[in-house]
Amino acid sequence: MKVFISSVVRGFEQFRAAAKDAVETLDMKPVMSEHFGARTYSSEHACLTEVDQCDVYILILGANYGYEPQPGLSVTQQEFHQAVSKRKPILVFIQQTDFDAKQAVFVNEVSDYKQGFFRASFSDPQELLKAIVQGLSRMEKSKSAISEKAFHERITEASSSRSYGGHSYAPQLEFAFLPQPVEQHAVHGAALRRDEIFHSFHNLGLAKFKQGYEDWDDKLFTGLKSGDTSWRVFDDGLVLLETDASVPVEGRTAGLYFVSPTNLSKLIMSCFEVSGFNSGWYRITLKNLDMAKIEEPPATAPSSYSMPMRREKIVSESRLFIPATRPIVEQWIQESIVRMARSLAY
Repeated sequence: MKVFISSVVRGFEQFRAAAKDAVETLDMKPVMSEHFGARTYSSEHACLTEVDQCDVYILILGANYGYEPQPGLSVTQQEFHQAVSKRKPILVFIQQTDFDAKQAVFVNEVSDYKQGFFRASFSDPQELLKAIVQGLSRMEKSKSAISEKAFHERITEASSSRSYGGHSYAPQLEFAFLPQPVEQHAVHGAALRRDEIFHSFHNLGLAKFKQGYEDWDDKLFTGLKSGDTSWRVFDDGLVLLETDASVPVEGRTAGLYFVSPTNLSKLIMSCFEVSGFNSGWYRITLKNLDMAKIEEPPATAPSSYSMPMRREKIVSESRLFIPATRPIVEQWIQESIVRMARSLAY
């Protein structure tokens, strides 16, 4: 696998050497401008051509913006834009230092970019080497991960074993997580952690301490039930968590519920906390939406309110996170809630 290493060169030799060592440690081929040799076209053209041909693009940002072959755009920034336009897998490493004015703008551009690529910080060459090895290793894991279709089929298979949701008309949130690579014999370890999980539910607002919990076991899984919340773990590490997602409108019948985006975001983040933000597939699903809207409830109950009357509808969003970092997860949750709300509107 060819890995393009992009950064300033002058004064950054130690860091580039560390990056080269990291790539070679994993038996991959580093591609660096120092090794291009004589070519019939410009060095800038050579860099962009190599970016086009690489399998992974690594961007390392230090204090200095670097050489600008054209005003306002350094070679490194051109390479980054090329990698983005070609949809290359991107790993970003940012030095913990003060940046010059132009570099600070570039760092902000990269940090604000919404593609969700791997980012890490470093202070010395050894930290950079370790971070690059970690980033490339995680990228290799993502390539061996199962497909999204296979993930959904696994959830369907697990859900058919037994379900917990009673006959409530209230909207339900189902949170699913499957580690990649999958675990082995996860049920035994999970059974020993039930008290810990229940206390986490209580601390995160997913269950009330006074309700306690009851064990929920089957030949295929172990878990617990507490109030409207259930948690199951299967041997391959699959986690299925269900909880009430509704915000009841005072004075209305039980079927008239709102799913508050603010409350839903907190619920989903709590589920991620329980899963430990581990690498793997995640899916969030909203059920029982035959008479529900994904919007904030009115501050005061009006004399009448128009509610949708549709056949029961289920909406879901899924994504593979390797790694599942908090900033990327938070962004995905907000975008997913918007997409689910829009899908119910049509």
